[in-house]
Amino acid sequence: MKLRNKFFSRDPKIRYFTCDMSDISFPYKSDTVKFWVVGIYGVLGPLVFIIFVELLNAKIFPFQNKNQQPFYSRLRSLGIYLFHSISLFIFGVSIVLLLTEIGKRWIGRLRPHFLDVCKPNLSQIDCVTNGLSGTIYNSISTGGNFCTGDAGDIEEARLSFPSGHASFSAYTMLFLIIYLEARLFLVRFRYIKALIQLTAFIASFVTSISRISDYHHRGSDVVGGLVLGSIIALFITLILGKILWVVDEEFYYDFDDKFLNQKN
Repeated sequence: MKLRNKFFSRDPKIRYFTCDMSDISFPYKSDTVKFWVVGIYGVLGPLVFIIFVELLNAKIFPFQNKNQQPFYSRLRSLGIYLFHSISLFIFGVSIVLLLTEIGKRWIGRLRPHFLDVCKPNLSQIDCVTNGLSGTIYNSISTGGNFCTGDAGDIEEARLSFPSGHASFSAYTMLFLIIYLEARLFLVRFRYIKALIQLTAFIASFVTSISRISDYHHRGSDVVGGLVLGSIIALFITLILGKILWVVDEEFYYDFDDKFLNQKN
């Protein structure tokens, strides 16, 4: 919370409340998937695979046939692709975090557990007005003295859209999926790449649906986060990251053949 307040000083938009809003009256639950867990697998996972794949492509491993390529040439290729891949990845992470935080604070949508952490005194709230056409629910500001709970929890409960877990996991895992498709080509072991990509998809999917079951987000919040993260991942990899798709197939065929010959 202190880190968020330091870099994003804008207070969340104050939304209005009506007494018939059942979608913000769910109980508060702790996170099934903590954000630090998402940060670890979402950052370390792609970085580890980027380093391994580029070492493989540069033929640094001792079991690979160097094809008389000078070590300096292979080292230079390694440095270029590592720099581009990691810098693109980190640039995309920064955009996702920035846009997600902007959306949260400018929209200020209330989380499904808002009333549970807000703890308003509903007995002192004038919920309805009797009009000529019937009962009308009054729009009541949730700012000022409306809430009596912890100030930090209340501020966090105003940051529902879009889901940060969903946007971050969608970006990092989709980046990894596309990166592996662009930079890792295994002839005989292609199922390994598919297995890694499927695992990345599952990690993002489980993280996203946990936000709904934990009553931290609605389905639309999660979908919004997934769309945001996915669009940025596609933009980073397919438009800015064209260098990722420049590959020499000798690297991959040599790796498979050499590895199988050693086993035989």
